[in-house]
Amino acid sequence: MSREISICEYIKNPPETGILIDLREKEIYQFGSIRDAINIPLSDIKQLYELPKERDIYVFCQGGELSGEIAELLSDAGYNAYNLTGGYREYLRYTFSNTDE
Repeated sequence: MSREISICEYIKNPPETGILIDLREKEIYQFGSIRDAINIPLSDIKQLYELPKERDIYVFCQGGELSGEIAELLSDAGYNAYNLTGGYREYLRYTFSNTDE
């Protein structure tokens, strides 16, 4: 079973280890993403199963729904996967509302 963490909590307290995966397509990813995110779009989903199982995997998409399904698939395959709820949209809202910090 995958776990969920809000994307805002992830940004406030990023884990020291783990791999951050942006599931959005390359054409969208190129316009911006979260720092240190690796782009593995859903069209290349097989690449996800090449990630090391000993590392935590944090996945996000545009709105957080699809990444929840992918986190479940990864968990079923033996990964310690987390869905970053809210997705990139929530990340942008959080970033723009906290520009004074």
